[in-house]
Amino acid sequence: MTVVLCGVAGDTTNVDPAPRADAYGRFEYVPIPEKCATAETTTYGDRPLRHADGVLADRLRRVRTMAGAWSDDPTVVAGHAVHHDPNFARFTYGEHRPGYVARLRELGPGDAVAFYTGLRCPADDYMNRWLIGYFAVERVAVVDPDDAPEERAATLAAHPHNAHAKRFRARGALHYDDRPVVLVDGTAPGGLLRRAVRLTERRDGSFRCAGTRRERFFPDADGPVGLGSRKPARRSTLDADRFAAAVETAPRPVPGDPWGGEG
Repeated sequence: MTVVLCGVAGDTTNVDPAPRADAYGRFEYVPIPEKCATAETTTYGDRPLRHADGVLADRLRRVRTMAGAWSDDPTVVAGHAVHHDPNFARFTYGEHRPGYVARLRELGPGDAVAFYTGLRCPADDYMNRWLIGYFAVERVAVVDPDDAPEERAATLAAHPHNAHAKRFRARGALHYDDRPVVLVDGTAPGGLLRRAVRLTERRDGSFRCAGTRRERFFPDADGPVGLGSRKPARRSTLDADRFAAAVETAPRPVPGDPWGGEG
């Protein structure tokens, strides 16, 4: 049994300011800006905040647009489509990054996929890696570059809520047509967490999951697990149920103890 932890969501490379956790570990899930034409209709201007009134656009000064340039025009920010991936409401996730595809395509029932991101910390403003959600795997499909066109279209049509399928509907092509895309359908247990779980402590230029955090989420690792600047995919030997229990029992930040007893 396996859990694959995947680095997702907006960070310093595509949204500004970078998302942050508050003193209780609460956070806003900020999907990355969409990079290409899409059938996605959700924008930063109509995605509501979870822990305050307003929308995500209210928290963003600028975003990286489809042209690759930054824009601080409030109308552009509010109207920019999100790459809603993972989609926790529909339990779907897609990937084309090669290292991710290699790990995710091997998953099946009994496994899980988990999601971490960069959040600025409540105590000292350092960027760290925080677990923000997960779900159990129901099934996995792969779209390969050498699939027949009708086979590729049928596979993507069977995942209408997936962000990569929405790209295909708008463009008639994937963002990288020469790469495999893996599509993960999920089920309970899981979902977007209300309070994030800190995985790393970055004070020396690295992102390492170590100590009791490493023991909880990567029990078979020989040493610290790197969750570095490129957000690599990491495999854990926990199954879906054990991972859910580890998330449920993990300490959360509280005012006065921003590391949840694991500083």
